[in-house]
Amino acid sequence: MRTSAFFAFACVLLSVSGTAQEALPDALDGATTFTPIDAIVAVVGDGIVLESEVEAQAFAMKAQMAQMGKSADLTDAQRCNLLEDLLFQKLLVHHAKLDSVVVSEAEVMDEIDRRLAYYVQMFGSVEAFEAEYGQSVSEWKAEFEDPVREQLLAGRMQAEINQQVRATPGEVQLLFADTPPDSLPLIPEAVRYRELVLQPDITEGQKADVRNFLDSVRTEVATGKLSLTLAASRYSEDPGSKYKGGCYQNIGRGQFVPEFEASVFDTPIGDLSPVFETDFGFHFLRVTDRRGQVFSACHVLVSPKVDPLALAEMGAEMDSIASQLNSGDLEFADAVLRYSTREETKNQGGVVVNPRDGGTLFGSDEIDPNLFFLLNALEPGTVSEPIQLMDEDEQGYWITVQLMERVAAHRANPTQDFGYFQTIVEEGLRAAQLDEWILHAIQDTYIRVDAPYANCDFDRQWTAGSSTGAAD
Repeated sequence: MRTSAFFAFACVLLSVSGTAQEALPDALDGATTFTPIDAIVAVVGDGIVLESEVEAQAFAMKAQMAQMGKSADLTDAQRCNLLEDLLFQKLLVHHAKLDSVVVSEAEVMDEIDRRLAYYVQMFGSVEAFEAEYGQSVSEWKAEFEDPVREQLLAGRMQAEINQQVRATPGEVQLLFADTPPDSLPLIPEAVRYRELVLQPDITEGQKADVRNFLDSVRTEVATGKLSLTLAASRYSEDPGSKYKGGCYQNIGRGQFVPEFEASVFDTPIGDLSPVFETDFGFHFLRVTDRRGQVFSACHVLVSPKVDPLALAEMGAEMDSIASQLNSGDLEFADAVLRYSTREETKNQGGVVVNPRDGGTLFGSDEIDPNLFFLLNALEPGTVSEPIQLMDEDEQGYWITVQLMERVAAHRANPTQDFGYFQTIVEEGLRAAQLDEWILHAIQDTYIRVDAPYANCDFDRQWTAGSSTGAAD
């Protein structure tokens, strides 16, 4: 169902100007005329849909299309689809309010920051984004707050509607029985594996070097030689705030690590904190606002780096461990428990969990290509040669892997692929449940669609309910 895909698209929605009118004096007869800047194009319950909201979705869609090299011109049918997405959202929001469903201010601000980061990355810089959109980041954030709140509220309401959907084993078996054999998908080869990872510790000397460097940056900011915004864009290693002046807005206490929040609440508003350490590295910050348990702050983060010489020495240790594994003198699970530095797999014998579904099988497209190359050459139970890789923080580490199991490519079946069939069944159940909810909600909600969208060919009869209004 098309409307159920609304929230995937809404994750990149932008907001434009609200309702306004401008009075223009007529030079000929002194009469006053009005030029509309915005207009109401639909009403859903106690909510309205503005033309600017449709244009906001059109802006986002055209940006995506242009990025993919497609024509950025939208047809009338596409604009009708955008309005129908908004009607669906407004219907969810209206009933969310009736059912006392809420979202927090911190959730709204986090989502705004996430979407801003997406656009800054897409356009290449904050300046390019502001030029494309025609507003400053602060203006955009202020105007974007209400649309994002509605989108999150609508998403939460939809989750409430579908939260009880669960497929039974019998429904899974029935789906399999009703699917023609030649329609069953081919499940690609998958593997289950263990890992042993060695990464050097960061030394106290390395930490001291980073702290001293960040102290010097803080001094430049404190003396006015460097703005905090420029310091963040030039030096900070926090991807969530680097291109936003290092800033986070309206954060509820308890969302950041304790050391960061302790510094926020110990630092007077407008002042710079001392340099402090968290698990992410070293920071200093400026508190820009603090109201009760909600704060806004800007910071710079720099993390210590692994010493290349220590990493090379650890490679020799990994070679020795690999030699013992290959000779049979050491079991892989025992080696992981004794030597591995990666805590998330150390206490489970090195078994790696797939974050997609919480299972331990990985398709070839779900594994780092370097690891897939190693695993592809192994037989179950054998161990790879160690290799050196870089993690997401550009820190070097050594890794060796053991292939536990290789599941050959096969036609989907409920014995090996129960989760696959369960997902399909539950998607169908959710769609049917949502369809039924929308049908009843339309009947119980006043809905009106105005020009220029009154003649749109919608998927649903939005104005056909017994208590709705028809288009003017």
